[in-house]
Amino acid sequence: MKTVSGGQSELASLALCPSTICFCENRKREVNLKVLKVPEIEPKVLDATDNEPWGPHGTVLAEISQATEKFTECQMVMNVLWTRLGETGKDWRYVYKALAVIEYLVAHGSERAIDDIIEHTFQISELSSFEYVEPSGKDVRLNVRTNAENIVSLLNDKDKIHEVRNKAVANRDK
Repeated sequence: MKTVSGGQSELASLALCPSTICFCENRKREVNLKVLKVPEIEPKVLDATDNEPWGPHGTVLAEISQATEKFTECQMVMNVLWTRLGETGKDWRYVYKALAVIEYLVAHGSERAIDDIIEHTFQISELSSFEYVEPSGKDVRLNVRTNAENIVSLLNDKDKIHEVRNKAVANRDK
């Protein structure tokens, strides 16, 4: 192996920048998904419920909703969402975004997804006492609490669920 100034090997002198590492991790993820034949929906749900300060994109929500029509993909979607709802503290955005996806699925998801959501009403209702204040002093608990309470209220009213779903179908056709 060649040495460069200072006696280091050529390989040791290479410094990987964060963008190179990120690129490599993304490529590794893509290869694993193809080799392991993991459906692409799981990473989409993870991305839709990530910790970034913006919400999930409408096309991703539509893809997630469509995936709930297939049994195994619906299970994957719901498992990710229930895991995300269990997060606490600094990962409050996981919870907040999971609630956003759940709210979307109530209107646009499969009947199987809605049944699963209804079965987890208690888990969602527990978020009405969510607590977290960011180090900057920003109190984010109200956002999570309000969404959780709205969803629980919706889930407890079958007529309201049908109304929301009918409205979603009507808007989809526009």
